[in-house]
Amino acid sequence: MKSRLISILSVILLAGLLSACGSVPFEKMELSNGSTTTYPSQFLTGDVYVLKDQEKIEGNIAGIGTTLIIEDGAVVTGDISLIGGNLEIDGQVLGDVNMFAGTTTIGDTAVISGSINQVLNQTTTSPNASISGEINTFIFPFSGGGQIGKNILNILEWMKPGFWVLLQVVRISLLLLATLLATALFTNPTFTVMAAIRKNPAVSWAVGVVISFAMPIISLVLIATICLSPIGLILLLAYLISILWSWTVLSNILGEQVTRWLDLSWNKEGTAVLGAVLTGVFISLISLIPFGGILLNGAICSIGLGGIILSRFGTHES
Repeated sequence: MKSRLISILSVILLAGLLSACGSVPFEKMELSNGSTTTYPSQFLTGDVYVLKDQEKIEGNIAGIGTTLIIEDGAVVTGDISLIGGNLEIDGQVLGDVNMFAGTTTIGDTAVISGSINQVLNQTTTSPNASISGEINTFIFPFSGGGQIGKNILNILEWMKPGFWVLLQVVRISLLLLATLLATALFTNPTFTVMAAIRKNPAVSWAVGVVISFAMPIISLVLIATICLSPIGLILLLAYLISILWSWTVLSNILGEQVTRWLDLSWNKEGTAVLGAVLTGVFISLISLIPFGGILLNGAICSIGLGGIILSRFGTHES
C-alpha cells in the first residue's frame, strides 16, 4: 500500500514538474474587433507568459510562481492576482492588481484602472504610468503609506455583528463536518495523532510552532521558482490540510475530556461532534481578541500540527 501511494505521488509530482517547466500558450477563445485576439480568464503556473500587442484577456488572470508580461497594446479586462511571481505591465488592466511575495514593474505606457494591492511584494512604478486607484502595501494586518486608519475601518466593516455571526456559524459547521469525516473515515490515524499529543504535549507544541513558521516560508520560496513550484504547491496543500486535521484532532481530545468530566458514555462520533462545537465556539471567542486572537489560535493549533509530525501523519505510534 505504501509503495503504491509513493508511486502515485511520484507520477503526480513528475507531471507537475513537466507542466511547470514546459511552455503552455494561452488558450484561444475567439477572434474579435478585427485583429484583436481575445482569450478567456487564465490560471497560470510556472513558466513565462507574454500577452502581446492586440491581445486581450476577457476576464481575470491568476497565477502561482509565474512571470507574466503585459506588453503595450495588450488589455486585461479583469483583475490580475499572482502569488510568488513576477509581473511586468506596459499595457492596460481594467481591474485591480493583487500581488503576494513577488515583484511588479509598472512601465511608462501602463494604464491600470483599479488599485495595486501587495503583500511582501516589491513594486517599481514609472512616473508616466497611469494608475486610477491606490497602491496599497499591506503588512499584516495593516497597510503602509498612511493607510492604517483606513484599514482599521475596513476591518471594523467586516466585523459587523451580522457578518461575524454568519462567519462563525460557517466556520463551526465546516469544523464539525471535517471532524466527523476525520473520525469516521480516518479513525486510526486521527487517534494515533491524539495519542502522540497526550504522550508529549510540550514537544508537540514546540514542533508545531516550528512547522507553522517554517512550512509557509519554504513553500513560498519553492513556489517562487519556476521548476520547483509544484513541490511548493504540494507542501502548501499538505500544510493547509494538516492545519484542518489538527483542529479535528484537538476537537476529539476536547470532546473526550468533557465527556469524561461529565461522566457521559458516548460513541466516538458523538464525542467528536461535542468537541467540534465546543472548539468552534472557543475559536470564535478567541478571534474577538484584536490581532492577538490570531496568534493565540495559531499557538493552540500548533499542538495538533506537532502531533501530526511526531506520529508521522498518524502512521506511527510514538
